[in-house]
Amino acid sequence: MYSDSVLSLVVPIFVIALVFITKRVVFSLLLGIVLASFMMKGSDILGAVEYVIVKIGAVFYEDGALNMQSVYVFGFLLLLGILTQLMSHSGGIGAFVKWARKRVKSARGSEFVAFIAGIVIFIDDYFNALSVGQISKSLNDANHSTRERLAYVIDSTSAPICILMPISSWGAYILVQLDKNFSGDNFLLLFESIWANFYAWFALLGVFLTILWQINLPAMRKYQNVDVAEGFELDSSKNTSVWLLIIPVVALICFVAGLIFYTGYRNSGELSLIAMLGKTDTGFSLFWGGFGAFVLTLLLSFKNLKLADFVPILKQGSAAMLPACLILVLAWAIGPIIKDDLSTGQYLANLSREFLESSTINASFVIVLVSFLVSGFIAFCTGTSWATFAIMIPIGASLAQVNGIEIVLVISAILSGAVFGDHASPISDTTILSATGAGCSVQSHFLTQLPYVCTAAFIALVCFSIAGLSGSILLAHCVGLTLGVGIFYLYKRAYC
Repeated sequence: MYSDSVLSLVVPIFVIALVFITKRVVFSLLLGIVLASFMMKGSDILGAVEYVIVKIGAVFYEDGALNMQSVYVFGFLLLLGILTQLMSHSGGIGAFVKWARKRVKSARGSEFVAFIAGIVIFIDDYFNALSVGQISKSLNDANHSTRERLAYVIDSTSAPICILMPISSWGAYILVQLDKNFSGDNFLLLFESIWANFYAWFALLGVFLTILWQINLPAMRKYQNVDVAEGFELDSSKNTSVWLLIIPVVALICFVAGLIFYTGYRNSGELSLIAMLGKTDTGFSLFWGGFGAFVLTLLLSFKNLKLADFVPILKQGSAAMLPACLILVLAWAIGPIIKDDLSTGQYLANLSREFLESSTINASFVIVLVSFLVSGFIAFCTGTSWATFAIMIPIGASLAQVNGIEIVLVISAILSGAVFGDHASPISDTTILSATGAGCSVQSHFLTQLPYVCTAAFIALVCFSIAGLSGSILLAHCVGLTLGVGIFYLYKRAYC
């Protein structure tokens, strides 16, 4: 209906502007869905109300059946909140904080722990965002680093790491999209695109330098521990062990990772890593892996708990996750509205195709640059990089083939732009889950990380411009590295 109209941009721009103005994500998303309902139904008020109810309800119930993927993810979030409270009441978190204070004695050290954990846990972005938060929160608090900084570290080592690892759920999905548009060794094509995925590389460089030099840009200084409860109290009367935190976290990682590979093998019937990751059931793996970790933690902690502790554990654990669950429901509801009903991505893709076909400037330069920018804008507006891959890869492939341009650079620009848009978007599920994993508000995470993300995107834009004009990825990396270190050094001088 709106695939050929600029009106397809109204809802995403309205929501994003409202987030900036009100700093209330739930309110902004809900009004965005209401606005979309009137755009689709006109003056039919009852039809508009029904549209809103159906779209929100579709997150859980679609085509006459429960959407088990959504149920599993929300179930896992609630389990995670309860598991955190269980580790707190048993004394495991307090014992870990005591232990960690003797070994990691600075905010820089605790943030580097999160950074390394984010790189190591690269199988899936949801899994990465939530598990790294569990590993790092208490250590982060003990060393007086803010939750917003932790959320930025988590978010910058989830999607950017997953996109650089062919052996991940992201790699498997991208391979499916490449197989639809290319013949030949598409794993090799994906592997070659990694080197030129400038945004992912410079997002990682940015977070590394931010930790190393303890850079706090103005937004990061302004919003600190928004909606974060007081830190965990250290109860010295309990004879607890650090293992009451370490074993549950390790069990969570092992159970979920094991189920990811098991469900991939069950669905694909193959022992190939790529085949398994392409068919994995992430929601099922998260929920049952989380449930297994919860049961194990309950058994380990039972002797350190009183009967009166169980009601607060359930109540506080569930309550801590409800705001994130509500935001995620509305984000998942508005995503299909923007992508399918309003055809925002398709409109932008068609617009870029027309511009590229009529452009008389250097074809390689224009196609690479526009692929990055349009992919970034689509992902920013829709909150999903995966849908952006599906929209832009066929367009980029056809334009590259028609103009005789190096396909690797175009694919890299599309993948890089999509990750940037996803990373920056306030309605992206990875943005929401990174804030959830860190335990801060979604809006404060979005506002504090945006300047860092935009800096990395600017460096990537310069690199793609150089690579498009010169054809040299190495030259682009050299310029980008110099520019990146230079900009963050200026940030250090100004904001440390």
